[in-house]
This record gives sequence, C-alpha cells and structure tokens, in this order.
Amino acid sequence: MEKTVFRRKGRGDDAVTATAVRTRHEDYDYVQMDGVLGPGDTPKEQAERALSFFDKFLREYCDGRLGDTTMIRWYVREDLLPEAEMEIGAACREHFEPPELPGTVMVGVSDIVGGNSALKMELEARIPHDRKETNVVELPPPPGYASSEDRTE
Repeated sequence: MEKTVFRRKGRGDDAVTATAVRTRHEDYDYVQMDGVLGPGDTPKEQAERALSFFDKFLREYCDGRLGDTTMIRWYVREDLLPEAEMEIGAACREHFEPPELPGTVMVGVSDIVGGNSALKMELEARIPHDRKETNVVELPPPPGYASSEDRTE
C-alpha cells in the first residue's frame, strides 16, 4: 500500500498529526483529513470555508473532488445548537449535489480547541480510479427519527 502524508509547512519532525493521509488501494485512493477550523463569523461561513478548502485540496493534491467525500464529522459548540446545525446544512447544500451526498455526523462539544470557532470538521473521501455512476436507493426513515424541525430543545 502506498501512503502519502500531507502536513503544513514549518511543522518539522515534532509534528504530532498530519493534515491529511492518502492511501492508494487497487481501485481507489482513501483520503482522511484532519480537523479544520474554517475562518468566518458564523457557523455557515466557517463551514463554507472549510468545505472550499477540502474541495481545493482534493482537486489539487488527490485528483479527486468534494463529491468523492464519504463522511464528514462536524464538531459544533453546544451553545450554538440547533441553529448551527441549520447553517451547516445550508452550507453543505451549496457544495454537494444529489446523489453525491456524504454521510455526516454532528457532535456537540463544549468548546473547540484553537480559538473561538463555532465548528471543526474532519473529512473522509474515497477517490475511485475509474469513475462510475452513483446508485441511489430510497430508504424509509429509521425508527424514532426526528428531523431538525421536529426537535423541541
């Protein structure tokens, strides 16, 4: 397996984490990106900047695109929920088009390390060597499912 580690300039040999890791497999490249804090005044602006950074990174360094994203983990300050969830959703709708939607996880946290950011995100992408059409299967909602609009907290 071929592995490429991406890290920010100036981190030196004492770096604890990579910015991203790409591993080459037979039919695809797997890319895992470290948490990114997007600049901006609102959760939507921060999400848009982080998604734009990931899109640029995937295109320039991995021969991929944002549509190759399989999972995004959002770490969001609890004091900004549930409004931040709606803003992040709006930013995602501007960057992803059906059927190429990633799985998402949103985790409420008490604070974001690295400043007074509203959110931090991690991304996983699977970049195929040969592109194929995306299949879509419609599923019923899981038992007990509640959308953002249904919540009362």
